[in-house]
Amino acid sequence: MNRFTIALLGTALTLLLAVEALTVCRFDRTSKVQRREVEQRRALLAVKDTNSTSPSHIAVLGNSLLLEGVNVQILARQTEAEAIPVPYFVLATDYYDWYFGLRRLFAEGMRPRYVLLGLSPNQLASLHTRGEYSAQYLFRGEDLIEVAQKTHMDATTTTSFMLAHISKYYSTREITRGYILSKLLPDVTELLHEKLGAVRDPAIPEATLYTLARDRLMCLDGLALANGAQFMLVVPPTYQSGSEAIVHAGKDLGIPVLIPVPSDELDQSSFQSDGFHLNEKGATLFTNRLAADLRNTL
Repeated sequence: MNRFTIALLGTALTLLLAVEALTVCRFDRTSKVQRREVEQRRALLAVKDTNSTSPSHIAVLGNSLLLEGVNVQILARQTEAEAIPVPYFVLATDYYDWYFGLRRLFAEGMRPRYVLLGLSPNQLASLHTRGEYSAQYLFRGEDLIEVAQKTHMDATTTTSFMLAHISKYYSTREITRGYILSKLLPDVTELLHEKLGAVRDPAIPEATLYTLARDRLMCLDGLALANGAQFMLVVPPTYQSGSEAIVHAGKDLGIPVLIPVPSDELDQSSFQSDGFHLNEKGATLFTNRLAADLRNTL
């Protein structure tokens, strides 16, 4: 440990602390997507329904499928007499992101009368999470080991996962890298998005999906009930099959599973170019049907 080594280590540590401080100060305000998610989360945490609250609130949770598929203004106009929707959409999230994410939201004081979660069949059955981003923004520290176990992380991945919970820079470095790449090589980024949009998840056998859906609906419903909320699942239209198995599981458990628009009802004109997310036409139809289903259910 000569002077040069000490100086080098000190410089590296200073740079890391500077990058961390810059990320803490700027990331949530610079990223348009992140600003929306932070603002939505703040609004949701302010919901404190009681038995006398009228109208009550419904937490509308999901990923890009609901972000693109639900017109929140239209939904609010049509359901505000029964419950006011409060959206919180986090991109690239699956079941475990939201199960453990709900744990943290409830622990931080969120108290809506209703919780509506939107996931596709494969997302409900997924064994994955958004990883390091979720470790920072969605999960509690005390849940990280359980998440790692349930998603079968190896030791190296678990270490990175836990480090991401305490370091905002570490948890968002892939997003920052993608942003820089999109600015430097926009054509390459667009090509990658097109290639990824062409990927299709394989269908899940109906019996397997039914068993997974039953177990996961029970967990979500129990978590909501323990915090004074009623849980509902909505399955947006996609190319993925299996919504009938999820409805069956919901009926057996007495948990509302909404299918406002069956996937086979829509053609490609209702979807974006990726064939997965709804466009404005599809979103309008889906929102109106969802509002009607919610009024009936509530």
